[in-house]
Amino acid sequence: MLEQRLLEKAIGVAGRLIAVEPFGEGSIARFTVDAGEHAGDWFVDSSRQPVAVETGFVIRSRDGAPVARIWKHPLDPRLPALRTALDPDRLARISRAAGSEGDINARVLAYRPGRRAVVRLTQHGVHLFVKVVRPGEAEDLAGIHRACREAGVPAPEVVHWTPAGVVVVRDATGTPGPVAASRLSADELLDAVDDLREHLLSVRTRRIARASVGSRVDWHLRRFAADLPDRAADVRALLPALVPQLRRVGPPRVVHGDLHIGQLFFDGGRVSSVIDVDTAGLGDPADDTAAFVGHATASAVRNEVAGRDADAALLQGIADAAADRWLHDPHAAALTALHLLGHGIRAVDRSPAAAHLLLDRARTLAGVRVAG
Repeated sequence: MLEQRLLEKAIGVAGRLIAVEPFGEGSIARFTVDAGEHAGDWFVDSSRQPVAVETGFVIRSRDGAPVARIWKHPLDPRLPALRTALDPDRLARISRAAGSEGDINARVLAYRPGRRAVVRLTQHGVHLFVKVVRPGEAEDLAGIHRACREAGVPAPEVVHWTPAGVVVVRDATGTPGPVAASRLSADELLDAVDDLREHLLSVRTRRIARASVGSRVDWHLRRFAADLPDRAADVRALLPALVPQLRRVGPPRVVHGDLHIGQLFFDGGRVSSVIDVDTAGLGDPADDTAAFVGHATASAVRNEVAGRDADAALLQGIADAAADRWLHDPHAAALTALHLLGHGIRAVDRSPAAAHLLLDRARTLAGVRVAG
């Protein structure tokens, strides 16, 4: 692929492709170099989107315009605070200034290059979570956490933020969703999620939620067809089935933006914490439905392929119950099919069998006449 050739041209090593995400006019591809002087994670950015400061190699066109950027983690040019959040010496100085001594362990839990990262800091057994975003976005992120809490949505408390692009939040409370799912019936779990979604509707914000998966339908189909060339015809057949249905019904409402069981914590039969409200804002409620059903279905498929039949059955039961409760129009069904494709793209390298199954589920869903 082009990105791999660009990386090899820059550092002399092609690296191993890990993931590709759409970004701007192109994408950001992640590679791993396993050994040698360039060992680590490298990123090739073909988005042509501007940055304030270059932090790696820049490949330019004849007229001088950037064609691609190549950098090594954590030197993301759009997330300059990421380097600080992972630097032990800087973290120790910050901790001492706050009156605390002792080793700090920093671990990256999530990273979307160019967009955001989540770093867990652990000191004396206490966790804090550092959300690293683009400079200028931190105040907005702190604000949506505060607005959620004021509306009864149990987002984590913000303890610190800086304009440089850092928001620090406390740990979530309660039992993680995947564990709670084994203790609650599907209906009890979904009742709690319904209550959470109702509270979200009362959050006072003008913030726009994360872009709908429906806005990237072409990219998802092109990418999946390229990754599974033997199924390219099956992938292309989804386009006419999905595109006519991708029209939001009704005005925008406040949604989570990436709602799934892994974002939730429970205390008995209620949601005690909901994390990653970074994506929350005004959007399409069908996107939350699709994200939840898609994630539960994809988790069931991964467990099925791995031979964990009990876990697969549990998760599929939740997915089916959620679909019966919420999936009542072709628009939401089309969005759910796209979420399944997104999970399938991520599964191609690690579990081709899961990718094929997810494509089959997406095709079935797109072809099913959903009751209105």
